[in-house]
Amino acid sequence: PHTRGTDSTMAGQNVLLSKEVMIAAGAIGFNYSVTMGIIFVNKLLFLRTKFPVLTLAASHLAVSALFTRAAMYAGVFKPRDAKMDRMIFAVAALQTLAISLGQASLKLNSMGFFQLTKQLQVPLVASIEFFYLGRRLSVKKVGLLVIMTLGVCTACASDVQFSWLGALMAATGTACTSVEAVLYSHLQQSLGWETLQLLYKTMPLATAGMAVVAMYNDFGVSAPSGGVGGGGDVYEAGSGNFLTGMDALGMTLFLSSCVLGMAVNVSSCFVNGKASALAYAMLGLAKTITVILVGIAFFDGVPTTRVAAGTLTAICAILMYTKLTLDDKAKAAALKNSGLDVKEETLEVMKAPLMEGGATKR
Repeated sequence: PHTRGTDSTMAGQNVLLSKEVMIAAGAIGFNYSVTMGIIFVNKLLFLRTKFPVLTLAASHLAVSALFTRAAMYAGVFKPRDAKMDRMIFAVAALQTLAISLGQASLKLNSMGFFQLTKQLQVPLVASIEFFYLGRRLSVKKVGLLVIMTLGVCTACASDVQFSWLGALMAATGTACTSVEAVLYSHLQQSLGWETLQLLYKTMPLATAGMAVVAMYNDFGVSAPSGGVGGGGDVYEAGSGNFLTGMDALGMTLFLSSCVLGMAVNVSSCFVNGKASALAYAMLGLAKTITVILVGIAFFDGVPTTRVAAGTLTAICAILMYTKLTLDDKAKAAALKNSGLDVKEETLEVMKAPLMEGGATKR
């Protein structure tokens, strides 16, 4: 006869090997890999050429839009018959704003402040999901989210300098990114959109918006006469002709960046749909930790007690949060096998709701 502990263990093993978890884990791993790849490719591209940052971002979105068109014509997915509603337009607009404001923040503030504001995406996403979608987290999970965020902030908190305008742009950009992630997740998980169906609608709009910003900043009014970017450019597109250094190697780096950018865009949306917006935000913390460690190992990063303590704290909190999440999935699976269809979110409320009498999932 099976005991309750045996059933729970078997359910846990089944959850780890379930198709849902394996797909989500694979998507997270792929997104992590291509993000690390594009960081190095872009670094080499900017060292070799004067290619404007916003024009490069617009190119990434354009290639993503072309990819979704090609996938549709190849029969990978069928486009969803739906009018261009406000939520689709909002996602595209938020994506354009997030990229633009992020680059402006990087110009007006120090790298340390830029990294700090990016980490606030985790608590912002959790708050938006609670108030907008009514999704609750247990007290343990809330505590771990706070700890991991503080850990990463501690690790990257160096040379923190900012202007009030820069701080406003940084905060607004992070808020746009957070709302965009929640909407991408909600459209897929609750409204039944497939990843490529959704990107088929949003990428052309985001490309158009980003192209307008890039043309205005890199080649239009704010670009100094005689070249692209420069002193009057709030986004610091660079000085001189952007074709400088665009030889065979430069073009290879540019095309590689576009392909990786497309992979990042598609896999990010996929992670939001198959995992959650909060999981994607936590993945951002892991990426920041990796960048810090790579900087120490291969570049001029300085290993300090602060960096080590913050990194170790964040990693432990992320691992503990992951274990709690898998335990909840295992318990939900065990209850479902016993005849009760209980979702993971229901377990969160049953265990320890964040706020009594607060919003409930509609």
